Amino acid sequence: MPSVRQILVQNVIKFLPVGLIVIDPKGDVMVASPSAGVLLGIPAESLEGKNWRTLIRPESANEQFNRNVVDAVEKGRAFRHCLTDYQCPDGQPRRFSMTASCAENGGKRAGVTFLLDDVTALYRSRERETAILREKNRLQYDMIESLNNLALSVAHQIRNPAAAIGGFSLKLLREHKERHLPTEYPDIIFQEARRLEELVAAVVRLSSLPHPRLTALPLAGLVEEATARAEQAAESLHKRFECSLSLEDVEIVADGSLLGQALHEILLNALEFSGRDTVRAAITLARRDDSVLLAVTDDGPGVRPDLLSFVFDPFFTTKARGAGIGLTLARRAVSEHNGEIDVRPAEGGGTTVSMRLFDTPEAGLGREAFCGPMGLDVREIKTKARELGLDVTGLTTIDAVRAIQKKEGFAPCFAWGVHDRCGQELCAFRRECVKTTRIGDVRRITYGGNNDGPA
Repeated sequence: MPSVRQILVQNVIKFLPVGLIVIDPKGDVMVASPSAGVLLGIPAESLEGKNWRTLIRPESANEQFNRNVVDAVEKGRAFRHCLTDYQCPDGQPRRFSMTASCAENGGKRAGVTFLLDDVTALYRSRERETAILREKNRLQYDMIESLNNLALSVAHQIRNPAAAIGGFSLKLLREHKERHLPTEYPDIIFQEARRLEELVAAVVRLSSLPHPRLTALPLAGLVEEATARAEQAAESLHKRFECSLSLEDVEIVADGSLLGQALHEILLNALEFSGRDTVRAAITLARRDDSVLLAVTDDGPGVRPDLLSFVFDPFFTTKARGAGIGLTLARRAVSEHNGEIDVRPAEGGGTTVSMRLFDTPEAGLGREAFCGPMGLDVREIKTKARELGLDVTGLTTIDAVRAIQKKEGFAPCFAWGVHDRCGQELCAFRRECVKTTRIGDVRRITYGGNNDGPA
């Protein structure tokens, strides 16, 4: 008669929601839970007592599954949550999160335990969600492009009449001066025509902002260049610009031109709003958890609390002259990187503009997956590749990680959300992993069983 302990163990195995397979030191299947039989498409009772090679399936789709079993049993390699595809004997495709534990007793192998978790439904759900998100992004981009084209068309139609009005009003102004006639009205017409041309130019700038061209970007150098430009702008305004810098050595994947323009607009805004001859600002750059924080604090008059919600609106300004698109451009540039920008009063007066950026634009799309925070650093990928003797030059970040996974014996990951549980340190794709960035040159390879050359 079985003991209470044996009954409890048998019931746990019987009702275990994940597949459990235990292989003894001789290589025979000692335990196969009913869930394991259902997942593998093989009756559990037909596995028990059989050699572990019974688990090996001949289908090509099971290559990674077979390799995981062989590595765990023959090489004693343990792993956690390794994603792998599996094809059942009836042809049904599945996707497992696979874990192997290799026990030892006195330095000798005491058996292997496999846990199989079926993530097929979750994986397909993620695929559908990704496809929906991709289509939504495409529609949004199409709408933005249509609005930009409309704005450019309207600006073009206004620019020509505005130029004509400005030209003729200037001619009229000169004639009035020559004839010693009143010049007040011609001068008003000329100034308003110039203002109209400035607004048209602002619309063109805002509508013509390019999409990011991503490269590895040292942010400290970008800040130093922006401060140098601000000093030149201050001279043209007959002011002096003093800036204190506190910069960490931070590198992200971004468009230096766009972010440089955003920072320039923020500094220019501080120069123009300050009523002092000497404008002081402080710029800090530091890594904060999963992001980078770039903050600019000036000593200007600050922004009234009731106006804070409008500062990013196009053409909103409290200046006597100006188009009011500086902060709008800055927000657009940061948004193109899926970052965040915020304006708030600074302690002791002035204004602080903070930009939160991520290692890659993809990181800003899905900073929290169902498994928690995710991260992917191009520099870490390069370092890891060098340690393994791999050349990832020219690969996308995804293909580089897949190459690293393959080298370390993991199944190359094609999903998001589950991949950071596979047990590999760098296996942490972004939520929108279809948006890739180049590590080096223009070559690209794709995983199709091997990574031997360009696709």
